[in-house]
Amino acid sequence: FLGYGGIDRKDPRFYAAEVLNQILGGDTLSSRLGTEIRDRLGLTYGIYSMFQAGLAPGPFLITMQTAPEDTERAIASTRSLLQQLRERGVTDTEVANAKRSLTSSYPVELADPDNLSGAILMNAVYGLDIQEIRQYPEKIDAVTPAQVNQAVQQLLHPDRLVIVTAGPPVTTKSGQ
Repeated sequence: FLGYGGIDRKDPRFYAAEVLNQILGGDTLSSRLGTEIRDRLGLTYGIYSMFQAGLAPGPFLITMQTAPEDTERAIASTRSLLQQLRERGVTDTEVANAKRSLTSSYPVELADPDNLSGAILMNAVYGLDIQEIRQYPEKIDAVTPAQVNQAVQQLLHPDRLVIVTAGPPVTTKSGQ
């Protein structure tokens, strides 16, 4: 696990963070983390990111599974990718693809009664408008590349990562 404190569900950056996360590591097969750390470098079996936004600010997390001998390189490569994202930002195409992925999978997820009732319950717990379940796709569609790039600058901090590993001891260049 790599992470640090993130945002709460009512944070005005939530929808931009959702799109950012989809680009970064929302899907191990099509995200930047999956494409770079898993596919190109072959350092993980799977890698994901998430903003666990709740009533209070939850963590921003990156999770990965890697062989012990690849741990240090996988962590360093992940930090490097986050730094590169801060320096270069996201593209219009990445934002469009991420929004399409989020909005097209949303009704499929809600087709499951357990997921639907869970979404309704959590929206009530978070104090969101009762229409949130219908408005979510529209709010995702309204996110602009500029908002995502602003979220990158405000929410991604590779220098703040707390790293937790299971397995042989790991030391990184920063001594964490």
